Amino acid sequence: MTIKIFMALSKITSRHSFIRISVLFLAIALSATACNNDVFHNESVHLKNNSWKAADTLFYNFNSKDTLATYDFYFEIRNTTDYDMQNLYLFITAYYPGNTYSRDTAECILAAADGKWFGKGMGKHKDNRFLFRKGVRFRKPGNYTIAVNQAMRKDTLNGISDVGILIKKQAN
Repeated sequence: MTIKIFMALSKITSRHSFIRISVLFLAIALSATACNNDVFHNESVHLKNNSWKAADTLFYNFNSKDTLATYDFYFEIRNTTDYDMQNLYLFITAYYPGNTYSRDTAECILAAADGKWFGKGMGKHKDNRFLFRKGVRFRKPGNYTIAVNQAMRKDTLNGISDVGILIKKQAN
């Protein structure tokens, strides 16, 4: 595919055609980035060797200045087909400005009861997005930290390759 594009571009002889193609690529790039203007924070942690130990805490840090906006909070889990369970429990600790915190637990269902994987992806990897909280407000401006631990009854989980958070600003 890349070779065909290169060959097609090398055949362009007029400057006018080159400008048209450049404008077209720029328009495509701008439209692709415009779709993500509601993303407030997106961060992922890759787990070495697709292995997550119970003692390994994943940290996500961000700064919020807007105390009036509302956000939707998601977890993004990438697992391999080597993961031997249907679900994944998470312990979540949120640290707020002013030295306060809250704790919660979330369950992420990765496969159906018959073993069929949910999520997107081909081959060995599956990507899932789970809505954790809807309409979250950051009541104080400042730095926030989200700490995440796996809460399964195994010391080491094999088959979890990435864990991320996505925070999207809600449309008014």
